[in-house]
Amino acid sequence: MALVHLALSIIVLGFLYRRMIIRETPAQIGKAQAVTPVFLGVISLPVSFAFFILNGAIAAAAGYSAEHHSLVVSSLFSAFASAGLPEETAKLLMMLLVLRIFRARIRNVYEYILVGAAVGFGFTVPEEFIYGSGTIASSVVRILLVAAHMVIGILMAKHLGLARYYKLTGKGSSRREYPLAFLSPLIIHTVYDACVINNNFLNSTDNEMLSIGIIIGMIALVILFVLQVFALLRLRKNTENYCTMTFIEAE
Repeated sequence: MALVHLALSIIVLGFLYRRMIIRETPAQIGKAQAVTPVFLGVISLPVSFAFFILNGAIAAAAGYSAEHHSLVVSSLFSAFASAGLPEETAKLLMMLLVLRIFRARIRNVYEYILVGAAVGFGFTVPEEFIYGSGTIASSVVRILLVAAHMVIGILMAKHLGLARYYKLTGKGSSRREYPLAFLSPLIIHTVYDACVINNNFLNSTDNEMLSIGIIIGMIALVILFVLQVFALLRLRKNTENYCTMTFIEAE
């Protein structure tokens, strides 16, 4: 099953990423600029695991225990420490590295977005291989949400690109875009995992609490799926606009 998930993630995300590259105008990015962020996205998974271990050590040293808090707070904290913070930090670092390497070649906000999509693509591939061997239900969910990391990466990179564009042109607030670049993906990721992966309501022996946990999880799954589709369709609609937000003339 893990190999099936791996193959499906590569096929689906590869198709989406390729279509994104083709839609760029007036010219497409080169192969090195297209492939490098995917490779670094793959590397971001073990980097995020190192951050996860560090977060666990810090929590242990601080004497934190989920028993000290309500189910809601403990779910949010677990999701934040185990997934939201380490994974989004690792992906952000890889994006910044790519943007540094290709700074002279990156011409517009859309190429920032391509970097975010590629890093999210790369992160998803090993994750699907590692966590893809589950129940049929979990497998269906993972397939339906396979573009989630790509979409979150797009969101992060879009705000980074807008921050640079606004800083150079003075047409907007770069100070607002920089925090949004990290906080928006962090909040989305943390809240989703708190509702689904780290949902402590699902561990309750109380039937009422368990039912609440199941409902919360199902709502979160539907919302993320809709958000994923909406974001990709909106990006397609606004591709030309992002391509015209160029850094060349401003610099």
